[in-house]
Amino acid sequence: MKIFNIQDTRRFFERLSECEGDIEIVNEEGMHLSLFDDDRKNLNILATTYVDGNINAIELYFQKSKDALMFLEFLASM
Repeated sequence: MKIFNIQDTRRFFERLSECEGDIEIVNEEGMHLSLFDDDRKNLNILATTYVDGNINAIELYFQKSKDALMFLEFLASM
C-alpha cells in the first residue's frame, strides 16, 4: 500500500502501533524494513523522526489483511 501526503504523523503512527501483524516499510531502493521488530524499535524511531512533520510518500506491506483494512478505514477518515 503506497500512501501519500501524510500530515498528521502522530495519529498515523499511533494507528500503525495498533496493528497486530507485522508491517514492512519499503524504501526507494526496494529494501524492506520490519516496523515490528522484537521491541518495536524501528516503529518508534520512525515515529519520533516524523512526529511533527509531513511524510510525502510511504509504502507499507501489511502481514494481516485485517490490519490493512483497519488502516484503510483510518486513512479514509483523515
